[in-house]
Amino acid sequence: MLKRTLFAAGVLAVIGLVACNGNPSAVPTPGPTCNPNVTSQLIYPAPGATKVPGTISEIVVAVSSPLPANEYNLQLTNTANTGNVAQTANLLVVIPASQLPAGSAPATIPNPTYEAVGLVNSLYVNFNPGTQLQAALNVPSSSCTAMNIPGGTFTLQ
Repeated sequence: MLKRTLFAAGVLAVIGLVACNGNPSAVPTPGPTCNPNVTSQLIYPAPGATKVPGTISEIVVAVSSPLPANEYNLQLTNTANTGNVAQTANLLVVIPASQLPAGSAPATIPNPTYEAVGLVNSLYVNFNPGTQLQAALNVPSSSCTAMNIPGGTFTLQ
């Protein structure tokens, strides 16, 4: 009888650990989303653009308020192979509307702040021609999960 009671107590302890995520063999889940609590929009290249040269020098987003300085970069993900991901080496910086590249989409966000990231390598270093990319806001110094920019896709030439 004592053995059964001890066995039952052990089973309940294990169930309690699992229910409280105390199971050391549990697969970790991704961190919280890198959410700056802003509305964001891809501006350049324009959302849904095709035949974007992999040699573009920058990517521009519009946000509803400035992102924290020196914190965010962009993560680009191959939509057909989500394991094929690259982050920009540079961080996003505020630019005036007068510096938007030709071919930029108009912002739909009222009174937007424009933020650009200069690219140090051709996008072809990480992605093949014809690849559709999804842009996401990312904090490289954190383990947070990058936040996709709604409608923020474009396809390389």
